[in-house]
Amino acid sequence: MAFESFIALRYLRKKNLSRFLSFMTAVAIGSVAVGTAALIITFTILDGFERDLRSNLIGFSAHIQVGVFRGDVVDAKADNLQSLRRVRNVQKAGPFLEREAMVITRDDIEGVRVKGLDSLADLSRIRDRIVAGSYALNPVDGRHSIVIGKRLADKLNLGVGDKMLLLGVTDFSNLYNAPKLQCVIRGIYETGMAEYLDDIYVFTGLQTAQRIFGIPGKINGYDVLCDDVARVDETVDRIQNDLGYPFDPQSVFTLYHHLFVWIDLQQQLIPLVVGSLIVISVFNVIATLLLFVIEKTQYIGILLAMGASRRHVRRIFVLQGLSIGVIGAALGALIAFAFTFAQQELQFFSLPQDVYFMTTVPIHMRIEVFAGVAAAGVLLAFVSSFVPAALAARLNPIRSIRFH
Repeated sequence: MAFESFIALRYLRKKNLSRFLSFMTAVAIGSVAVGTAALIITFTILDGFERDLRSNLIGFSAHIQVGVFRGDVVDAKADNLQSLRRVRNVQKAGPFLEREAMVITRDDIEGVRVKGLDSLADLSRIRDRIVAGSYALNPVDGRHSIVIGKRLADKLNLGVGDKMLLLGVTDFSNLYNAPKLQCVIRGIYETGMAEYLDDIYVFTGLQTAQRIFGIPGKINGYDVLCDDVARVDETVDRIQNDLGYPFDPQSVFTLYHHLFVWIDLQQQLIPLVVGSLIVISVFNVIATLLLFVIEKTQYIGILLAMGASRRHVRRIFVLQGLSIGVIGAALGALIAFAFTFAQQELQFFSLPQDVYFMTTVPIHMRIEVFAGVAAAGVLLAFVSSFVPAALAARLNPIRSIRFH
């Protein structure tokens, strides 16, 4: 071990420091640790928000929704579906019929949006969000099936096996003659996005939806999954060119643009604010090393008098700053991992789903986030040590030895 490293590490030990300097060293290490942990936790939560939001929205409406202008309906032609599936980057495609309807129960009436899906080309991932019953859209024993959101089920006080009457509202001036169909609740789903999905959308088979609205053989769009999500916009243009009017393809990022802007805004501002904790830790490192210079002035003078160069003195204090950064960053990363892992497994922090679109604080841990933030903490501590190191190297040996 080089003598600079030996001296730097020796004077970080508590027994070789005054009580006050020992306290300041702990504060410097703690500030780096807190800043590192806070920034890592922030990034893991924001990544979790974005991942869950994307998963919920894409699971509901796929990567691209090929709708019809003005919400009109068209014939469910096999040619259109085949043309869509031949478009480059299109992985899967399936038709849907989506319209407003009214749910009538024994005690209540509620407005919903019914989405009918073809069971042979169903791309919806709502099946992965079932919390009660099963994801069954087709009729069972001659009775029509439906899957509803947990928020809607709680509001209407309904459960799996209960019946509900769906009124296909196509003309509000003639509600009496509107198509009606009784369905049995086969499953209840929960995405956490109560205001956008769980309270509004109900899912059923395509033919059942066509009967509800009295338009057999009609659809008003196609859901599309892509191989490469990064090329969604290009795929939208290709679909528009291939299918043409009256189809109007839009990506999920366009349909829910305001939600993704909300996430992007948080990812830009919150890390900036929380990251200021690491910047504050820089001043603590500088203050601590300056105190080292003041307390060890005589020792610095003795080292210089014994033949140590000013470069050696600078290296000692730089290594001290680097050691503080490494210890603090490692401790911060460990704290962040313990917190995020506990939240991921136990989910002890809940959220109001009306506001945040999910029920618990989401976590998505990435090794590059831990490594990147920890490295940034070490680098800042390392750079901040150059100021006190330069001051220590400029001390006069004779005056330093006589310093009291």
